[in-house]
Amino acid sequence: MSVNQVSKGNSMLTFLGSLGAFLIFSLILFIAYLPHRPAPVDAQVVATRQAKADEARAAGIQKLTSFEVLNAEAGIARIPIEDAMLLTVASYQSEPTVEELAEISESVLPAEASASTVAPASIDVLVAEEAPTSIRKAAEVSAHDAE
Repeated sequence: MSVNQVSKGNSMLTFLGSLGAFLIFSLILFIAYLPHRPAPVDAQVVATRQAKADEARAAGIQKLTSFEVLNAEAGIARIPIEDAMLLTVASYQSEPTVEELAEISESVLPAEASASTVAPASIDVLVAEEAPTSIRKAAEVSAHDAE
């Protein structure tokens, strides 16, 4: 009985032949397809859309990061987002003034009632019901200090 054994030389030649075939196939693909790829048909449309998108992004970023007076008579201005966030946090952390409490009571009360006819206890109730949490806490602290 004879045993067929593959020699190391035959294994190496088989491996090199397979690798060579793969490299030749890759070279043919590269030569045939990659350098001769035609330009897309709608290249002009894509370029126009990209230019418009870039303009829109730039305008949006400009609005979000710049100062602008929108209505000088009404005192309305546009400020950068970062500044607005800092001012909002600062306003929530500060204790409300008597004027702010009066504004809140005027906006919550019916038109017949005025802030001058409202007792201080009712202002505290209005603050507790309608105001943000930080204003409620500040009103509770000021009521506690008054006692």
